[in-house]
Amino acid sequence: MTSRKTFLRQEMRRYLRSVPDATPEEIADLKEWVEAGNDPYSNPSNIADETGWEMPFIQGLRAEQDYFEAVQAGLISPPESCDDSDLI
Repeated sequence: MTSRKTFLRQEMRRYLRSVPDATPEEIADLKEWVEAGNDPYSNPSNIADETGWEMPFIQGLRAEQDYFEAVQAGLISPPESCDDSDLI
């Protein structure tokens, strides 16, 4: 096992102590994320908090889920799609 993997696993254990309400599904997703070589203090969608810092894994997942639920409930509108002409 590489020292990076050991470090990431230690960080994951430290992080999980700060999230006592993590569900078994969230923990399983986090373990998969860390085993793939990712930091537990980052998230797959690069979602940031109100200060601009990237949210840790579980908080990022929860924020993304809250967003999707708000869109489905009609509380907020989804972003408009763009085409390549919008990028020029």
